Amino acid sequence: MLPPARPALDPRRAAGVFGLLAVLAAVVFPFAPVEQPEATYSWTAADGAAAIPLLPYQPVQLSARTSCATARDAPPEQVLLSTVPVQTAQGAPALHGLLLTGTGGAVRVESAGVDLGTVDLPAGDCTLAVVSDPQRTSVLIDGEQVLARNGDVRPEVAGAFSDVRSGVELQLSTDTRFETAISPWKAAIGAVGVLALLGALAALHRIDREAGRHVRLLPRRWWRPRAVDAAVTALLGVWWVIGAITVDDGYIAGIVRSIGGNGFVGNAYRWLNAPEAPFSWFYDLYHLWSLVSPSTPWMRLPSTLLGLLLWWLLSRLVLPRLGRFAHRRWVPWCAALAFATWWVPFGLGLRPEPWVAVGTLAVFLAVERTLATGRLLPLAIGLVLAGATTALTPAGLMAVAPFLAAGLPLLSRLRGRRDLHPAALVAVLVAAAASAVYLMVPDQSLAGMLEAVRVRTAVGGGQPLFEETDRYRRLLEWTFQGAIGRRAAVLVTLLAAAGVLWSLRRTRVGIAPGPARRLVVGLLISMAALSLSPTKWTQHFGDLAGYGAAVLVLGAVAWSAAPLRPHPRAFVAGLAATTVVGAIVLAGYNLWPYQGAWFTPTFSTLSPRVADIPVATIVLVVGGAVVAVLLARWTWQDAGGSPRSPLPRWLPAPAPVLAVVLVAVLALQVLTVVRVAVTHRDSYTLASDTLSTLAGNPCGLQERLAVETDPAAGVLPALDGAPVGTLLVDVGGRPVPGVAVAGRTTTPWAALDPRQRNGELPVVVTTSGTLQPGDGLFLEFGDGAGVVERRPIAPRLPVEDDIRELAPPAASTVRLAVDAPEGGRALASLPRAPRLTPMLELLPPGTSALLDWPVAFLFPCLTPEPLPLGTAALPDWRVAPPLDSTETHITYGPKYGGPFVAPRMLIAERRMPTYLAGDPLRDPGQLYRWLPITPLARPEPTVTWHTVAGWHADGRARVPEIDPIG
Repeated sequence: MLPPARPALDPRRAAGVFGLLAVLAAVVFPFAPVEQPEATYSWTAADGAAAIPLLPYQPVQLSARTSCATARDAPPEQVLLSTVPVQTAQGAPALHGLLLTGTGGAVRVESAGVDLGTVDLPAGDCTLAVVSDPQRTSVLIDGEQVLARNGDVRPEVAGAFSDVRSGVELQLSTDTRFETAISPWKAAIGAVGVLALLGALAALHRIDREAGRHVRLLPRRWWRPRAVDAAVTALLGVWWVIGAITVDDGYIAGIVRSIGGNGFVGNAYRWLNAPEAPFSWFYDLYHLWSLVSPSTPWMRLPSTLLGLLLWWLLSRLVLPRLGRFAHRRWVPWCAALAFATWWVPFGLGLRPEPWVAVGTLAVFLAVERTLATGRLLPLAIGLVLAGATTALTPAGLMAVAPFLAAGLPLLSRLRGRRDLHPAALVAVLVAAAASAVYLMVPDQSLAGMLEAVRVRTAVGGGQPLFEETDRYRRLLEWTFQGAIGRRAAVLVTLLAAAGVLWSLRRTRVGIAPGPARRLVVGLLISMAALSLSPTKWTQHFGDLAGYGAAVLVLGAVAWSAAPLRPHPRAFVAGLAATTVVGAIVLAGYNLWPYQGAWFTPTFSTLSPRVADIPVATIVLVVGGAVVAVLLARWTWQDAGGSPRSPLPRWLPAPAPVLAVVLVAVLALQVLTVVRVAVTHRDSYTLASDTLSTLAGNPCGLQERLAVETDPAAGVLPALDGAPVGTLLVDVGGRPVPGVAVAGRTTTPWAALDPRQRNGELPVVVTTSGTLQPGDGLFLEFGDGAGVVERRPIAPRLPVEDDIRELAPPAASTVRLAVDAPEGGRALASLPRAPRLTPMLELLPPGTSALLDWPVAFLFPCLTPEPLPLGTAALPDWRVAPPLDSTETHITYGPKYGGPFVAPRMLIAERRMPTYLAGDPLRDPGQLYRWLPITPLARPEPTVTWHTVAGWHADGRARVPEIDPIG
């Protein structure tokens, strides 16, 4: 007799069991142990000065020792040990380290700027030690405590320096709390949680099938390409080649490319390189992507592919859900315009906005599918997607908007499912949402993540919720923050949302009221969720691209003539709103950040004009006049008791007017960049970068830069051989002959270099010191017989700067003329023709360099300097933005948690001006040589790995000028 068959696992029970197991795993995961390295440095005075630039700046534990004999033999005020340089180069930041100073028969001890006291040395042989940790700093003689200070007065450490050559030792452990790796235990918990979640989802799928709730997922012929798909794909392809970078592409590129050297996703430019957790998983994907190639076009390809996915979701799934109007022939083209309106100003680049836009629209579709079919699996998948979107960026919390907008009908659907116990359903849905934790802290401990949040909060850099209005204020600025494309997308979408809400109350015109209402409400909730973003850049509006494009299409239907003409008041109100919004949009400038603004034509630095009249003014006057005439006509008729006359048939509805505005704005953005790409193809543009990469030259801006390594070598000699330049001007650390900007002086004539005569090279003069308003500095160009042109030149900020001028065509000679009051303190170098070296020769591909964040994206062939094992590297080179950029100070400022504060204390910067091919007058950026102020040893650490609990923490990192001492 056969044994009875074992019944298959009941999917209802399986859903509850797997769901509960997945929830427990998600709760335990952040507390799970991680692998943390321990790096210990040892140094003796015999090693000489050493570089040990810590990050965070304080060690976890420090022990310093000196023999009493060494201290007694030291002359008064001799430095026995200092963990920061006693003297630093001009412009270097300040840290407060450990300082042991001999005073004859005693030793004075200072730590973190706190005077701990003076210790009298006993007679005979003895050892003085200083031991410092987050709880206490103690001074001991032969192991007996003689001085102590409770609290955290650990010193900052940039290295080890001493005036003696023996008898002093230092040992310290670096702070590696952020450099953790996933442990086998944590990996196992994560695997159990993910497998349990998959089991719960599979059980939901079986339950849905048993309930007979199988509904086709994709529309028929969804795969068939259309002409509009080709147009959108072409636009995305063109924009991928030519589109401008975003304000943070360099910032994110620096973080992404530093992951390999740092071992984790840390903010390599501020906040003590604190982890980006819990919002960092897309950085890991970009890091893996960059391992194939860090070139500019390759790194911009994921956002372009996300754009294609967003278009597919919008055109194939969202629009059919919003109503039968989607079958009209013009709707796909309207959707393409709406998509492009949002994508062009916001979508391309490394920022998370494309990911959030796709995630939120996918969640909306998941919720709508649950409402349409009653199935539970789409709801659970939507919660998984919402969690993943939230783990992208703080504003990603807008992914919960579809659940809030559909709250009541969703609860009604869930209550109607009697085939699954409520507890099991709750367990599965909570497990789905909690799955985000695996993306938030995959290799970080809970303590590390909380410390990172604390550091970011303490240092600041963000804005509170109640300052969200700043985002909209910036949208109306005449900068790239309020660029015309950004205004068009946001403001026209808001107007469309108002039209949709009006239409749903009065006329449907093929719009499905439920999905449309939920879409608009979801958009408004999402805009409120933007306030959670700590910064208020208008770039964040790109998170709304999916919602915004769909609402624009709905608005085109709601604001068209058919639903509005039966309602004259609404028609005129729509025209009035269109006039105001259109004028505000067209008052914007077509501007882009950083290199996107290079070669901008004059018409892009102004609002659009016709016959020198702003188009915004024309729109406002014409539209206002039409509205005013209609209102006056109706008022006259009402006063006379006559019936109101119908609207003129020629009067356009708001929708086509807005469509014209959007087409014009889109054309202005794209065609302007096309113009720049074509007319300046011999210089650097994003288009030339992409084409060069495709041709096998992937080094970006570096391909088109040359460096002036020795300014003195290019000084133009006097025609008569007479010595000129009685003073020396400091040009990037190199002395160049020059004159004082004081009194009246004219240098002898010098022959122009042939390349200066043909316009290939500029005439360069460098100023230094402080120029006064009355100082006159002139370049006089001659033709051998006299002065051809006398050109005033002026310094730019900062004060030390290169003034570059092209010689007039007829000139063959040049001289410098000064007409200034006596006693001036400024200097000007003699005119020179820069001797240039291609940057690729000076820094071959693979060279390590410190890449400042505004330019890091554009130098893919240079390797970012790492921040390994609680330290910062000591770079040989720094690549910086133009001299007028003041945005890089955070990387070198202690109060910002700048990662390269300690290395900057150890070096002197030598500036090397760079010159851009095709535009020699432009300052494209700066190259700095970092030269140690003294020969420095580079001790190697002893590294061991330990397994620590997720809540383990060694004190906390202290940010100078913010966190209190002690």
